[in-house]
Amino acid sequence: MAPTFPSVDSATLKAFRKGDVSALERIHRASYAAIVAEGTKLIGDAAAGPEVAELAMIQLWENRGNIETAEELDHAIHGAVRGAVTREQRRRAGNKGAAKPGAPGTVDSTWAHISAEASKGPGGFAGPKHATPRVKVAKPKSDGGGRGALIGVGVLLLIGAAYAAYYVTQHGTHDLAASSYSLPDAKSVSVTPGQRGNLPLGPGDTVAIGSDTKIIEGGDYGSKVRAVKVDGTANFHVASGVHFEVTAKNANIVPSAAAVFAVRDFADDAGVIVRVTEGEVKVEAGKESRTVAAGKSVAVAKDGTMSDPTADAVDQAFSWTDGKLTFTNAPLKVVMSELARWYNVPVTAKDTSLYSRPITMSVELKSSKDAIAALEQSGNVKFTYDKDSKPTLEDAPAKPAAPAKKKK
Repeated sequence: MAPTFPSVDSATLKAFRKGDVSALERIHRASYAAIVAEGTKLIGDAAAGPEVAELAMIQLWENRGNIETAEELDHAIHGAVRGAVTREQRRRAGNKGAAKPGAPGTVDSTWAHISAEASKGPGGFAGPKHATPRVKVAKPKSDGGGRGALIGVGVLLLIGAAYAAYYVTQHGTHDLAASSYSLPDAKSVSVTPGQRGNLPLGPGDTVAIGSDTKIIEGGDYGSKVRAVKVDGTANFHVASGVHFEVTAKNANIVPSAAAVFAVRDFADDAGVIVRVTEGEVKVEAGKESRTVAAGKSVAVAKDGTMSDPTADAVDQAFSWTDGKLTFTNAPLKVVMSELARWYNVPVTAKDTSLYSRPITMSVELKSSKDAIAALEQSGNVKFTYDKDSKPTLEDAPAKPAAPAKKKK
């Protein structure tokens, strides 16, 4: 994919995501020349370059909530440029090929127009359209204190009307998938701790979303690619059709046809785990790739190396898909983190020596009460509340030994 636009530092990217217009200006000035060159190449008219740059920055700003890394920013700019080219070509078609009258644009003049739009706030392009689509969720019903009840997720798609018809050029299926996350009709769904959700993706495609998870569905879904990005854990049921791809950290997962597979990649995990229940998927990370058949799993480390995860690790990662939470000799600290994630019970322990205590238990996600009871029994700990009413664990007193039976 050419050109590759100049990268920005992490501070600028962070400020950009938060809505700092000065960060947008830095990105605009750094990438202006490359965008003008690309726009000129695609339209065949040097006068179109500045207009493409202006439109591309406006679209980039609208979609800033979906951009988290420098690589995603680069893909987003490419997608924004293609969208801007499409809009300019259509405008010219309506005006019989005429370019806009007036002096040729410059980096300064285009920025003046962009910043004027940004200053409009709500109601202008800098308003709510850029944000993550809102998700309507029902409060999970409690069963004995549980907070893990399955919920339905309704997604409000926020589609920029000015970009309703949007096409991308062919740069390979992976590049198309990566670029789709910056398209106007891309949508983001976040499921909070203690909840789970179901999301229909397209005809025959659904995803069950785990607690504390964010899903981004690429725009123009099902046209040339079907793309989904996972930050957390999700279980996919995918029909046959055009290229389907899941991105999780450094791994790309592509089913060969209809398939059922689950992915886990929380930020505090050592790497990505993929489990295939039906069908077959290809997992790629860096220079490594592996085909994973039904009944098999693969773990992808942060450096891209692949290995076979243990059965216990797979059960711990994906037992939630069966409505359970399962641990086998897992450190108490790990179990505490999972309680916070799956039951929204952020338990702590002042005695850090308890963290390494091994826990083995399997409980239903529907009841946090049962989970706490199982944890107390397995770890010989006591669940209580501190002076600030926050849940905490303490070492349970040793049980007295049973009295010896007298000999007759």
